[in-house]
Amino acid sequence: MKNQEGVGVKGGSWFEASLTRRLGNGFNTYFWSDCLVGAATLKERFHRLYDLSNHKDMTVGEMHALGWGEEGEAWGWRCRLLAWEEELVEEVKLLLSNISLQETSSDVWL
Repeated sequence: MKNQEGVGVKGGSWFEASLTRRLGNGFNTYFWSDCLVGAATLKERFHRLYDLSNHKDMTVGEMHALGWGEEGEAWGWRCRLLAWEEELVEEVKLLLSNISLQETSSDVWL
């Protein structure tokens, strides 16, 4: 957030702080760059996985359709993951286990 002189203002605006996104089918929410769980994006929390991902610009709905389970195709990487990176993937999968998409609803801002 910037003030009128273009200098950064710490904390953002009350309007941004008041908005939340409710997932419907996930096709209007970006997997890595929109907040899905918590206050940070998956890109911010798991930047190493984002850097290695073959699916940087996919939506939640697209990633879900590819499958984000154990053998899911959503987990496409530019190279073979190291053990600690595989642990990060398991952490992301655990976070995603709490997400339930609604096929008949669109994502909305509240």
